[in-house]
Amino acid sequence: MNDHVLVLVSAALISHLFLQQQPLSRLRMHVGGMAGALTTAFGIPLAQLLERWVVAPWQIEALRLFLLLPWLALLAWGVVQTLSRLRPQWPTEGLMLPMLGNAVVLGLALQTMDAQGNWFATLGCSVLAGLGFWLALALFDDLLQRSEHADVPIALRGLPITLLGAGVMAMAFSGFNGLFTP
Repeated sequence: MNDHVLVLVSAALISHLFLQQQPLSRLRMHVGGMAGALTTAFGIPLAQLLERWVVAPWQIEALRLFLLLPWLALLAWGVVQTLSRLRPQWPTEGLMLPMLGNAVVLGLALQTMDAQGNWFATLGCSVLAGLGFWLALALFDDLLQRSEHADVPIALRGLPITLLGAGVMAMAFSGFNGLFTP
């Protein structure tokens, strides 16, 4: 669980930094969180099926990364395109780079596939991981908005306060370690 928390927080931090390059609105942040959550929710179970049907029977575990990266890039592109077609008023421009560069799907897919658990458990884990990513992204946005209006020293404004917040959130999320073990 600790590795999952670190992957979620680091991916949310990277996505938040990418989303910060353009004017960030609440709706844009939530659309990015939803795109990351959907990519995670669809990516992990389907990557596990790819693992069981292609990688394991052909015994090409060393090439797992080369099979998963194109699949996850195509899925991230498809999720953003689908959201932009279903809701044209949502701000989806510029979301492609954060979604393609997002390491949460690949990290969680590789870790979940090693467990070789039940398919429904994998689906539940991927949905919860996607929602956790969305929560972490929303918390980063809230941290940024609060630090802009607070009396923060000049040396800590911007990236330093964001990195301090990421450390505190990682410690808070690691408190859930062992909470859901049988």
